[in-house]
Amino acid sequence: MTQMLTVAGIESAEREVRWLVEAGTERTWTDLFTGSGEIEPAQERRTLDLAHRRALGEPLQYVTGIAGFRNLEVAVGPGVFIPRPETEQVVERALAHLPRGGIVVDVGTGTGAIALAISQERPDAEVWATESSPRALWWARKNVSALSSAVHLAPGDLFDGLPSPLRGRLHLIVSNPPYVQRAEAEALPEVVKDHEPEVALFAGGDGLDVIRRVTHGAKDWLQEGGWLVLEIGATQGDEVAALAEGLGYAEVSVGADLTGRERIVEARW
Repeated sequence: MTQMLTVAGIESAEREVRWLVEAGTERTWTDLFTGSGEIEPAQERRTLDLAHRRALGEPLQYVTGIAGFRNLEVAVGPGVFIPRPETEQVVERALAHLPRGGIVVDVGTGTGAIALAISQERPDAEVWATESSPRALWWARKNVSALSSAVHLAPGDLFDGLPSPLRGRLHLIVSNPPYVQRAEAEALPEVVKDHEPEVALFAGGDGLDVIRRVTHGAKDWLQEGGWLVLEIGATQGDEVAALAEGLGYAEVSVGADLTGRERIVEARW
């Protein structure tokens, strides 16, 4: 299998084989190599099938059905955006602005990763998550159920699905919205552009269509002193900061993600 993945151009082939074997056998790598039972023919066939899917370019997380995010493993698959490690810093910054017992909304939750991480790490908080894509919402529901989470899911576009009594009461709004420019589509890795949902990637000619809507809409839902935390593209910081300041937000800042790129905007209402 390692040779199969290497020929397919996968640089981390040896490491990925371990994850594929664990997914295919539903056993840990350690268990397999300490002689804890034989690999059954059905498990071997399943593992080879997973390896073939990966060799054909399908994202590793879709193939294994799992994506790690902070302290969680969330279920993922076709039709939903794969959580990235860089977004973990967005959660870190969001938590810094969440008071005890606070109310937070994750706008455009996808798998639910951000909301689930916040709920796990701050069980005192009231956590809501919105999502407009039926397929993504299916994955979010699956993860909320599997993790026995208290996250409240609100189907609908951006803020549309939230209960009206929350208006003007939120302490925090966090979002990792689509922010890729259409013109950048061809420059994306094939594993992204050929598999992940376009609606979770692209946001108009300048990539800011959804960010503008979230930043505008958040004003009606945040309480005075509440915070908006956004993940943005690495070249969008100045424009998004200017947008927030022009709308009346204060203490606007652009910070770095785990890779050192300025991709996190924080603003107080």
